[in-house]
Amino acid sequence: MRRVLHVVGRFLPRTETFIYTIVTHHLDYQASVLCHSRLHEFEFPFARLHVCAKPESKRSVGWWFDASVACATGRSPWRRAVEHLLDQVQPDIVHAHFGPTGCEMAEIARAAGVPLVTSLYGVDAAVLPYLAHWRDAYLRLFDCGDLFLAEAPEMRRKVIAAGAPPERTVIQPIVIDLTRYPRWTPRPEPRVLFAGRFIEKKGLLDAIAAFDRAYATEPAARLTIVGDGPDGVDAQALVRRLSSAHAIEFVGSQPHAELIRMLASATVLIHPSVTAVDGDSEGGAPTILLEAQAIGTPIVTTRHADIPHVAPEGPGVRLCDEHDIAALGDALISTLASPLPSSSAHVAAHHSAPRAIAQLEATYTTLMEAGTVGD
Repeated sequence: MRRVLHVVGRFLPRTETFIYTIVTHHLDYQASVLCHSRLHEFEFPFARLHVCAKPESKRSVGWWFDASVACATGRSPWRRAVEHLLDQVQPDIVHAHFGPTGCEMAEIARAAGVPLVTSLYGVDAAVLPYLAHWRDAYLRLFDCGDLFLAEAPEMRRKVIAAGAPPERTVIQPIVIDLTRYPRWTPRPEPRVLFAGRFIEKKGLLDAIAAFDRAYATEPAARLTIVGDGPDGVDAQALVRRLSSAHAIEFVGSQPHAELIRMLASATVLIHPSVTAVDGDSEGGAPTILLEAQAIGTPIVTTRHADIPHVAPEGPGVRLCDEHDIAALGDALISTLASPLPSSSAHVAAHHSAPRAIAQLEATYTTLMEAGTVGD
């Protein structure tokens, strides 16, 4: 059986469950994982996992030690550890997730003669390649990397605009295990759900404002907010100023299984993604929109990035312009008044694990058989 080594920074934040779905659903490739650190070990168990810790902060002694050794020898202790792991695992493919991870692995994979596939997902294509701190690293990645994956057409355009060669940039849909999702069974009381990191592009402040508008018409409605992040302080300050404050609850980050339970019992999911001031965007689309369709939960979201491609507008799916609070609020009102389930047909056709994994593995095999590594 052929082998693929998936490389991530941390294994695994709850916001990156799509990576877990990939590594646990391979068909013809044996998957291993390399990471800097381990998170939520019992929530995301995986046997063939290798932790090569890498100091991330210049304020740590380890960072300076790594830097000094790299300066003296050309290879840091972390790189030596990764090279040793490649000798042990003997992967046929290295698959890096997120641009910075691809940057770390670009020269290592090329030196080892192993094809490097890099998946880019959002800020790593929309913002980082344009920052002085990352520019040279991305130039090396786009030179050394053998293939770049984007989840949908708009994301592919962003990756190419950042510098990836068009002929080496292909679409690979996010993978969803449809067998893991229950059917939509909303609770009797009207419940709006928001779930995501509290950062600008997720549109949390717009979601709160839209709910407040809907609350004036649907006073029995409640908003549950799942997640955490830097915008949490601003979000809670906004809520305190609203007449609907008592109807809004923040429940923090939740295990994925609990989030799915909440999604299945919600009347509607709101996820009004926007382009941030610094240019950050979803790139593709939030995975939770695919999960909502797999369940059948109605969706209110925005015409942003690849969202219209992965959550086509129709019964159970309402698309609004970015920052259009009136339209978002009206979409919530109409959905709360007469909720229709979203359809799983699009997810089943394009994102189901057997279909999407087969496509990914065919991409790996084509790359290996092309014999272009190091050209």
